[in-house]
Amino acid sequence: MFNDICHQDKIILPELSFWACHGVLPQEQEQKQEFKLRVELILDTEEAAESDDLADTVDYGQVYRQIEKIMLGPRHNLLESLASEIAHTLLADEQVQAVTVRLEKCLAPLAPRLQAPAVLELTRTVADFGM
Repeated sequence: MFNDICHQDKIILPELSFWACHGVLPQEQEQKQEFKLRVELILDTEEAAESDDLADTVDYGQVYRQIEKIMLGPRHNLLESLASEIAHTLLADEQVQAVTVRLEKCLAPLAPRLQAPAVLELTRTVADFGM
């Protein structure tokens, strides 16, 4: 899958949580609900390891702020659309070679009077977005 990637080092943000309005149903568009994310960035960290300089790697504080802006920004109907926007945004950093986004809607309406988690996980590379 990542045959053209020399190093498969990862920066992982394992447990992000946001309260936001995303979904198809009217109540999802009006009432905030919890979303959990796990984000993995694949990149080469060799230069940063040698230089010990933040400029030579991805700033995970900035990654968090980018995700937060998307999660708290305009509403998405589908998890697929929301996760894809996150992946596309993070891949804009030239150091990032691939991204995996695991997005969980903690209480998705699965049936009348039944709410349970729904999870989407997607992986995208720079090639997927023509970058």
